[in-house]
Amino acid sequence: MKSLSNTVSQRFSIRRAAWMVATPLALAAQLAMAGGDIGFTADTVYPEGVAWSAQQQAFLVSSVRHGTIGKVTLRGAYSAFITDSALVTTAGLALDAKRNLLWVAIGDLGAATHSGPATQGKLAAVAAYNAKTGQRVAYHDLGSLFAGAHFANDLALDAQGNVYVTDSFSPVIYRVDTAGKATVFAQSELFTGENFNLNGIVAHPDGYLLVNKHNSGELFRVSLKDPTQIARVQLPEVLKGADGMVLRTPGRVTLVQNSGADRTLDLVSTDGWKTASIARTQKSLQSFPTTAAQVGKDVYVMNSRLDTLLTPDAPKVSDFTLQKY
Repeated sequence: MKSLSNTVSQRFSIRRAAWMVATPLALAAQLAMAGGDIGFTADTVYPEGVAWSAQQQAFLVSSVRHGTIGKVTLRGAYSAFITDSALVTTAGLALDAKRNLLWVAIGDLGAATHSGPATQGKLAAVAAYNAKTGQRVAYHDLGSLFAGAHFANDLALDAQGNVYVTDSFSPVIYRVDTAGKATVFAQSELFTGENFNLNGIVAHPDGYLLVNKHNSGELFRVSLKDPTQIARVQLPEVLKGADGMVLRTPGRVTLVQNSGADRTLDLVSTDGWKTASIARTQKSLQSFPTTAAQVGKDVYVMNSRLDTLLTPDAPKVSDFTLQKY
């Protein structure tokens, strides 16, 4: 009986090991077939945020215009995934694969099909959905935590599953902890300014957040242990239009830049993000790149073309690109 049990266990281990090898190989093959940049068509969806779902083998993309979440395959096929009346504009996305949760930043810039006076410039919220079924699990009204204008823009997850959310219209970073309690995590005069302020954010494994400021092109390091400890990262140049970021390694961040710069770049730091240098840049294929997602060793940048949505008399578009970086 013991021998039979050992045999079954060995076969299971072999199959599991084979699956673990085959999965990245299959993904690599699909990426090779995709051939690089991935174009897709979705009726005036204007995707801002993007996350890669290994479970669905697809990119999950938000929508500034329709407030939906869609799926884009490696072959560029778009399909609807989440439709929820609580969503006005969906911006940043963060996938917590360990807990099977998709986190969505929610706001209203006044350019959505469901925009209205009650929410335009006033809405900051975050919702969590079952990453497989799309069923809503939680919804948190963040704007009620701080007086002022609001737009929840981007979010990041730490190793424990806490969620941190930037507000581009108020000088705060929110946190939703693993018990579901939402609070103002950090507040600073450094985060104030005109138009869009705080934007892209990542959680660093060494115990701090890196968060950028869209209008001034600054990058800040915010301690997770003591969020009053906020330091400006010394950069070789201001990065106006800074948007989404991907933490590639502890010392390398890929940052997306729009508002005329329209490029993606790598920031490298060797001193714990006291300073950083630019290691690589790439111009975007289409206008207004916003965020990026890592797939294996590759990074794909969302070319959102948001300038055509936010310019009233500009023709609206439905063709977008996930550009390989």
